[in-house]
Amino acid sequence: MALIFEDLYRGRSVLPPHNVPSKPNIIRWDPSRPLTVDNIVVFDQSDADMHAKACWKETGVAAADPTDIWGKEVADIVRQRSAEARRVREWDMM
Repeated sequence: MALIFEDLYRGRSVLPPHNVPSKPNIIRWDPSRPLTVDNIVVFDQSDADMHAKACWKETGVAAADPTDIWGKEVADIVRQRSAEARRVREWDMM
């Protein structure tokens, strides 16, 4: 969790202006994909609740595309952090 929160997201929310969350939450970006280090984002609690309501059905299946909810700018940030997470994971396996 420290890797995700501190190293990938620098202790800040994925949402611009990237505030330091008072109650940080880590949640899957795309609920249709498995829980992996490159499919997790940091939100403040209220934003995480909104993400869960908008993007997840009660069955845990994707209800909406997160890009439609948060926009292209946030989706691009998530892609960058995901790529960074994959590089860290590859380096760690060496």
